[in-house]
Amino acid sequence: MSATPFDSAHLHRLFPAGDLAKLFSDSAEVRAIMIVAGTLAKVQGEAGLIPETAAKAIHRASLELQIDPGALAQDTTKAGSVVPPLLRAFETLMQAPDYAQYLGQGALPGDLQDCALALRLRQVLTQLEAGIDALPAGDDLAVLKAELPALREALLCVSYGGESADVLRPALAAALNLGDRGWGPERSALTALAEWATRLVCVLRNRAPDRATLAALAAHVQALKSSLAATPGTETSRRYVELLALPQLLLATGSALSIATNRQETGLPS
Repeated sequence: MSATPFDSAHLHRLFPAGDLAKLFSDSAEVRAIMIVAGTLAKVQGEAGLIPETAAKAIHRASLELQIDPGALAQDTTKAGSVVPPLLRAFETLMQAPDYAQYLGQGALPGDLQDCALALRLRQVLTQLEAGIDALPAGDDLAVLKAELPALREALLCVSYGGESADVLRPALAAALNLGDRGWGPERSALTALAEWATRLVCVLRNRAPDRATLAALAAHVQALKSSLAATPGTETSRRYVELLALPQLLLATGSALSIATNRQETGLPS
């Protein structure tokens, strides 16, 4: 069997994550980080912190350049994060060193990665809400849907603690259409997302207790939620746990919704 059923050639229909899987591909992460880096340059230029010509060139390049995620593997191992090698590859591909030197100026790699994740989580929540709306209404789902606005407020925000943060954080938030606050060292917003998603899968399992795939997914997300809740001692280890657990948990949630929706569409008893 493959390491995960969600991208398995023969298991992905048994556990169908659907379009949600596209948001957790390597290319999706790289693209999101590039968008954040380009937007940061744009607001830095508007604030007069870097030359306007450099800001425009970086922003334009962030929308046009293509970076191969596989080419970043070796340097990601050395850096412990994909952001530093990605920015170096970005600089090289720009072929404009006078402008590229300002790419990511003053930004913390973790902040760029968190902002990029927030952009993808915005789409994740939209897709999960659409999945809920496709199911028969019920108090169990209504409670979960009613919690989405607060969850969005907590999750969909920028993280920026680098240079000139007081000026750049609100500007970056406005440009990315995100809230002007970070997740903080506890990163409790991600834990809240994991708890909410786990409850959703358990509701879907309870609606169809005879469905073995839903029972398996419910057990899977509960284990992943526990690993996220058990906060390790350092920020780096916490990020690595998120890297391992959060995509799998959200793909499992999307898969549970797909299975429940398909059950409804095929007329199987709930």
